[in-house]
Amino acid sequence: MNMVKYFFLLFVICFQSAISFSQDTRKINSDKSHVFSFYTGYSKYIERDDAMSPFKYRGYSLPLEVTYRHNGAKCRQIFYVNFDKLKLLSSLPNYENAGLSHYVQNTNIQIGYSYMYRLFRLAKFQTDIYFGGEINSLLNLRRHAYINNNEFLMLDQFSSIGLKALIEKRFSNDKQVATLNINIPILSYALMKNTYNAYNGDKIDPLMNYSGNMLLYLAKNGDFVSLNRLVYFKTELSFIQFISNHIGVECKLSLRYYQFTQYEDMNYSKNLQSQILIGIVGKL
Repeated sequence: MNMVKYFFLLFVICFQSAISFSQDTRKINSDKSHVFSFYTGYSKYIERDDAMSPFKYRGYSLPLEVTYRHNGAKCRQIFYVNFDKLKLLSSLPNYENAGLSHYVQNTNIQIGYSYMYRLFRLAKFQTDIYFGGEINSLLNLRRHAYINNNEFLMLDQFSSIGLKALIEKRFSNDKQVATLNINIPILSYALMKNTYNAYNGDKIDPLMNYSGNMLLYLAKNGDFVSLNRLVYFKTELSFIQFISNHIGVECKLSLRYYQFTQYEDMNYSKNLQSQILIGIVGKL
């Protein structure tokens, strides 16, 4: 009889433990989610490329971005692809009848992946602070038009690894989320180092009589650069409003700036990109 009571008591303890574990597991899993976003909006560019022109070029575009976010119990992972193509104009007038054109056809592609771990939780403010790193690759391809529609090709291409911080604020109804993040690359692999102009430079000189794939050649002959040659940061502020358990809308403000030293301390490529994006959000 005592043995029956013992097994009954043991069964009750195990059953209660299983229920408690199940509740804790559901609570932890409720913090996990997969979030997909598709954006478009308004993008403004200011570009200056000393190797091509002393003037600033400005333009506007309709960018596209796709983002995937994995929200773990104590970590955040983000993968994104951003693309836009636009025409940049300088303060110089175009004299098309005389064969003089001053514009830039600009193509921008940026791909990135970041992993961040939660460092602090401010429970009173329902705010978490994450810190980690990001790997990203940026391509800024420019076709400068000059006399008689002749075009000179120039590009900035960096593949970087750097630091990333994220502040995430959740509201009491759990239907709204605000985030602020900043990314600063520390080490980059750049393709167009020591470029004096469209005709002269360490990477351009061998291409004058090169019959193969130029981009492949440049990719094999890049250089590692750090903060002394590439100053770069990107910051984003976003707000998500869920209208159901799985569907929401997001507004995101993005600011990106870089300054790349093309040739010693004489030539620089400077780019300022600001974006206002509106997106559809799906949560699984």
